[in-house]
Amino acid sequence: MTFFAGLLLLGKVALAASFPQPVGYVNDFAGIISPAVETQLETRLEGFTASTSSELAVVTLKSLEGDTIENTAVALFEEWGIGQKGKDNGVLLLIAPNERELRIEVGYGLEPVLTDSRSGTIIRDVITPKFKENDYDGGITAGTEAIITVLTGDTAAFDQSAASQSSRFSFLPPIIILLFIYAVAFLGRSKRIWPGGAIGFIIGLLFFSIWGAIVIGLFGLLFDFVFSKNFQVRKKKGLPTSWKSSWGGFSGGKSSGGSFGGFSGGSSGGGGSSGGW
Repeated sequence: MTFFAGLLLLGKVALAASFPQPVGYVNDFAGIISPAVETQLETRLEGFTASTSSELAVVTLKSLEGDTIENTAVALFEEWGIGQKGKDNGVLLLIAPNERELRIEVGYGLEPVLTDSRSGTIIRDVITPKFKENDYDGGITAGTEAIITVLTGDTAAFDQSAASQSSRFSFLPPIIILLFIYAVAFLGRSKRIWPGGAIGFIIGLLFFSIWGAIVIGLFGLLFDFVFSKNFQVRKKKGLPTSWKSSWGGFSGGKSSGGSFGGFSGGSSGGGGSSGGW
């Protein structure tokens, strides 16, 4: 038991050692920010923290070492404790130039303001256009200012327009319909397949045309057949039949600045957005 506890401790130490210690609010471990811009950003972020108590860290890493940008951001955020403990008002702008990926990771306390949608807009419209031109100084500076703008009052500055959101989510009705049929078919838990087809036909008739009703009705029959059969198989084998246990019905039974004193102990819940260029 002691042996395994020792291995676990060593694993934690190795994980903690995988990230360099922060030297300020700006940590350019990949060496892509010019010295002048790095100094300007550090001064800007020191002032931002002094006036708001929120903490914004800008970090570049040489490599993600095979991990995802999301996992790396959460691990780095938690290890450094960005944001105040109890308020969780930290933000991490993480850039991995080798993989050409970046992420805005947001602490619990700021998620209602710096939403996933706003983070995504900043990445897509502000940062990545400059990164595509190899202008890292410009992209990081503009992205930092955009985050500060949202956090200091202009919360709607990077909201998507209604027209943009409408076009972006125009594909949702068919997906919602299919998911509804899927759920009904799985939850029906019977050997009969006609309920899925009937519901699909009715929904197709309401939202589309007679041909749409026929197509969606056939999908409903197929889904109902597959998931009802799978339920019976799992039931006969004595396997769990809940949504989670059967993977939604798909499982068939397989078993620096000199004054920087460190961050303040904040946490992140995985909120934010990622992107690439």
